[in-house]
Amino acid sequence: MKQDKRIQANRSLGQNFLTDKNKASRIAELMEATAQDNILEIGPGCGDLTRFLLDTGAHVHAIELDERAIDTLHDLFKDESRFTVEHGDVLKFDLRAYGLNIMQEQADHRKLKVAGNIPYYITSDILFKLFEHADILDRAVIMMQKEVADRIVAQPRTKAYGILSIAARFVSAPKIALKVPSGCFTPRPSVDSAVVVFDFSKASITMEQFAMVHPLVRTAFGQRRKMLSNALNIYINAYGKELPEDIQSMMQKRAEELLPEQFLRLADCFSQS
Repeated sequence: MKQDKRIQANRSLGQNFLTDKNKASRIAELMEATAQDNILEIGPGCGDLTRFLLDTGAHVHAIELDERAIDTLHDLFKDESRFTVEHGDVLKFDLRAYGLNIMQEQADHRKLKVAGNIPYYITSDILFKLFEHADILDRAVIMMQKEVADRIVAQPRTKAYGILSIAARFVSAPKIALKVPSGCFTPRPSVDSAVVVFDFSKASITMEQFAMVHPLVRTAFGQRRKMLSNALNIYINAYGKELPEDIQSMMQKRAEELLPEQFLRLADCFSQS
């Protein structure tokens, strides 16, 4: 890539460009993409990862908020028929309509893959958007702050275990696949990053179940130091009758002590109120 193609990072957009080609290449490999796949790239910036994603043979559609970056991307990939880019905010992007359209166009109804080096300050918002569309996604390979990655794979009874840990496990099989030191970025951030692979083909619940259980998990962890008998008081009152024995037992624990499947059991019970 020519130096004159690069733009200066805009800190207000949380931009830290990945400039380590070995890391970018490895991220593209983790996509496990072929010429039959479609990849949605979130925030391609100067195209450092985009080139390697295109090398997989897949079609890459990028969503970029920075208009300066769009001009750069158009210049870099103007001869690449498998690349498209649109100006927009991924949080406002109609992911479901796009993903369903991709599936309809594929003879094997192949689902969408997602890649991105996402801004730290909206990491959770982007992740939950992906989780809420897990049924139309095949795989996501997302670079994020290492601290957030650690929360995603955290185990029960640990400080890091929480809403992200449970949500990710419900809709995918998440794993930290690559650690990326701060020196791999320009400008250099103050923290290290990690790449998390989400395999949505291994979801353990449906989207209907996710919509039912997720608000309960949020409520429980909203007061994570309290026993669930207090934290979930609004659910208990709405239930209006004696709780089943196994539910009563769970009420004597804190949110961080419960496994994801136990939260699902709670949601199933309280949905019968």
